[in-house]
Amino acid sequence: MPWILAVILQASLGYRVCSGATTSYDYVVVGAGTCGLLLANRLSHDPALTVAVIDPGPDQRSNTLINDPAAFIRLFQEPGVSWGYRSVPQAGAGGRVLDYRAGKGIGGSSLINGMTYIRGDEAQFDAWEDLGNPGWNWNELLRYYKKLERLFYPEPWQVELGASVRSEFHGFNGQLRVGFPPNLENTSFYQDAKDSWGKLGLGLNRDVNSGATRGFDVWPQTIDPKLNQRWDSATSFFWPVAGRPNLHLINGTVERILWKGTSKGEEDAEASGVEYLTPNHGCRRIYASREVILSAGALRTPLILERSGVGDTRLLKKLGITPIVDLPGVGENLIDQPNSPLMFKAKNKFLGSSPYAAFATARDLFGPKVSEVAAQTKRSLGQWARHMAQSRGGGAETVTALERIFRIQHALIFDKHVTLAEILTTAYGEVIGSAAWNLLPFSRGSVHIQAGTDGYVSDMPAIDPQFMAVDFDLAAQVAAGRLAARLWKSAPVRDLVGGNLQPPNGSEMPTPDATEGQWRNWTAGVFVSNSHPIGTAAMMARELGGVVDPKLAVYGTRKLRVVDASVLPMQFSGHLTATLYAVAEKAARMMLEDTR
Repeated sequence: MPWILAVILQASLGYRVCSGATTSYDYVVVGAGTCGLLLANRLSHDPALTVAVIDPGPDQRSNTLINDPAAFIRLFQEPGVSWGYRSVPQAGAGGRVLDYRAGKGIGGSSLINGMTYIRGDEAQFDAWEDLGNPGWNWNELLRYYKKLERLFYPEPWQVELGASVRSEFHGFNGQLRVGFPPNLENTSFYQDAKDSWGKLGLGLNRDVNSGATRGFDVWPQTIDPKLNQRWDSATSFFWPVAGRPNLHLINGTVERILWKGTSKGEEDAEASGVEYLTPNHGCRRIYASREVILSAGALRTPLILERSGVGDTRLLKKLGITPIVDLPGVGENLIDQPNSPLMFKAKNKFLGSSPYAAFATARDLFGPKVSEVAAQTKRSLGQWARHMAQSRGGGAETVTALERIFRIQHALIFDKHVTLAEILTTAYGEVIGSAAWNLLPFSRGSVHIQAGTDGYVSDMPAIDPQFMAVDFDLAAQVAAGRLAARLWKSAPVRDLVGGNLQPPNGSEMPTPDATEGQWRNWTAGVFVSNSHPIGTAAMMARELGGVVDPKLAVYGTRKLRVVDASVLPMQFSGHLTATLYAVAEKAARMMLEDTR
């Protein structure tokens, strides 16, 4: 029976024995975030299917700071809206511990993100097929981008301020509302920024969501511009259907997956449900007759898998967990982007919204040295693969897999010329400046469970993104920062700057012509996590370190899928939200097809 294996696992972990009431549904979705709520919406559309969604977060509908797009910056200081994760000390950041933002509430990180709706470059999604995922490419994802989207055309006055779209790349009948801010900045800022970026070789991009991101753009947001309201996952997909009798939201924290009682290992590891803790720390079980779907995010999904005996057997045994499926890729392949702030005092106060960004290729960043950088990077791929494989205790197979992945990434950057850096160009109140980041780092880190101090496995993940583990990542981050600094020294946008702000680490921001060493020291001391973690249950061929197959099913199991940022195999030149919704939309279709 299902409870037998659960009790054995509990005993090995030192957990309390779960003896609470049980219920059963067709589908159990773990996580009420960006992906989980879209899945719940689509699966429960069929009244014959019952769906439960489990999440420990609160209902945030009455939080005006979340609802108001203009209050986004204030959310950084707002308690109770983020889980407050922190990394382990990062050698590439001078030993600093970096903060990770992850949305706390029904809606997940779509509650607190920057509402940026940018997809990425076409070639990057086509490369997913090269990683062992037939049927995952730009044209396939475009179907789902368009299906879920309800785009509001920009008003004529917004068009004059840079807002533009190409209708063939958008949808107009979906549930996710997308538009341009009703308070778009109406000073000279847009024209000045456009002109200055143009002088640096980055002209206007009329639609950053067309599959080609290079250039300067005014990007749309996940908002309803008529209501001037954030349109998060819960607002889009859950609250409008929360009254469905076959859809239930459960407040709780999932501890582990339950396995069918006959499961003895990988040959027949069949998920039958989950155990979760209630807010008052009671233990409950809930069963799934069809599937368990993990949508807890890139920092939580690996922990649930590992607590359930799915992961690297060496780590599991070390923590006293009985292995069910040996899957070393669980929790590995963590890829995040470093973000360098370059902020100044503005001469005048800005009252409107300025969603401007420039996307630059390696050629834009490295100029005439790009061929030299490409050749040096290519020569280093094997060395990087060996270093990272050694750090995770992998052997020759791991080295081969990483080098193959790196070669695909290298080709995207230097042969396909996808954009390598994003530079936000924005103003807020009396502050003006940029946030610049390397979109496509080669560094791979990890997130795993860890032992707590009370005899239990800790509830907090051990997050180690391994920022700047390879020199190219620092070089690209420096080049992005230097390009941003050049912008703010260029006419006419330089005339909007009133002076430097107090730098975050007390060191002065280098000038555009400062030495490489000065820029590297400054960058290592100021960059933060972009809070775009992906890849920790990657959709890749198993021999490459993948955790899920092209149908998002966990290798070595049945009735268990993952649908969240952890399945994204590589970073891309966009923001996560748009693509996560498209992935969830495709996943829902695959699941419903399996019911027929």
